Amino acid sequence: MHIGKKHHDMEALSLSHHAAVETVHRVRKWMLILTVGVVVSWIVIAVAIMSHRASLAGEGVTSGKEFATTNPLAASNGPWGELEYTPIVISAPQEYVAEGAVSFAGPVVWHFPKTSAFGLTETLEKSGLPKDMVWKLKKIAKPNPALSGISLHPTKEFVLGLQPEDRAKLYLALADYPQNIDVQTQFLFRGQSPDQWFAGSKVSPEIRKLVEPLIYRYGNFMFFADLRTIFSDIPDRREQLELLKTLRRDATYLVHLKVSAKSDLDALVHYWGRGGRVQEVRPILEALIQSPGEHEINITHLLPPLARRALYTYPARSMAESNVHRDCHWTALNFFNETPDDKLATPEAFHSTITKDFYRIHGNLQLGDIAVVVSKQRKVLHSATYIADDIFFHRCGADSSAPWTLVKGEDLKSFYPRSSGVQLNYYRRKAM
Repeated sequence: MHIGKKHHDMEALSLSHHAAVETVHRVRKWMLILTVGVVVSWIVIAVAIMSHRASLAGEGVTSGKEFATTNPLAASNGPWGELEYTPIVISAPQEYVAEGAVSFAGPVVWHFPKTSAFGLTETLEKSGLPKDMVWKLKKIAKPNPALSGISLHPTKEFVLGLQPEDRAKLYLALADYPQNIDVQTQFLFRGQSPDQWFAGSKVSPEIRKLVEPLIYRYGNFMFFADLRTIFSDIPDRREQLELLKTLRRDATYLVHLKVSAKSDLDALVHYWGRGGRVQEVRPILEALIQSPGEHEINITHLLPPLARRALYTYPARSMAESNVHRDCHWTALNFFNETPDDKLATPEAFHSTITKDFYRIHGNLQLGDIAVVVSKQRKVLHSATYIADDIFFHRCGADSSAPWTLVKGEDLKSFYPRSSGVQLNYYRRKAM
């Protein structure tokens, strides 16, 4: 997965915003594009999945040949019913992969804006780096008047020689500054080893040997932020694109609701019909419960239109190239909207809408509540919509290689590693 930039300050939003698309014509055009893209994706993946599990027919995972599954996890029970999880891995269509590849040219530079020489020493020591590494970093530091701070210009040998534990500590410190683009936009994958990240890919053993020593861990994720360092060592364009495609994989879940004659229909309808959608979910749940035996239904069929159409898919190229920043915040605020509102696609709109239309909650989450990932400096890094159990619906970025997926709540904090840590704040719409 490739992390997009999400450093939005709840108190003083400073990022420039994109122009909102306000006409009904443009909104309807977007919906048509998304719907067509999703339908095509669903048709492709349905064929690939049917041989694996008949009950998955008709569900969409773009680029079906590139996903992997494992056995279903233990079921979870709650007011949402009984859920069963199947981990899967999805990857972007090949034609989307080249986006941004040219940005990996040029030397590696690490920035510490508004930092003095003494402040740099304090920051590095606070990160937990050993004294000899702090000394080496200070040795390559130079004043940067443009940032009112300090920049470090490491050699390629220096970057390659970092031990994984030192790399993790240093990059966590660098992540606090938006000027460090490579760390801000680094790749990540939920898993225990690079074998899971690269499983089934066409990346050569030689290239894996370049990448794996540069991977570091934070939480349940592996991170890779040094493509710039090794990109020139991969002259073959096809190999570059295959590596990018693999690095941008997303580990997510298929989630099924298990129902039978013993299920409480009214309770399930009450939970999944939130947002004025009781009449949408009751017929299908009622039909399954009245049928003999136990049945499974993918929860995508029980979600509002945006999530139902977009989950496990990548946007159409025309959508990704528009001037509307349809990122995690746009996704969260439009969760219950029949027609997505592109006026919500700015940092200012997210801040004002959360402030005006939502209130803070501290537990007992319900379908449609919003989780906001906030740094200790009160900068908004990410947002996601609660579905059920410990599952959230989100999008990580706004470019064409960023899909809509499901993520565990326990992992939301690890998406944005910070030396000072982050916290989750939860909000509920006042009208609910």
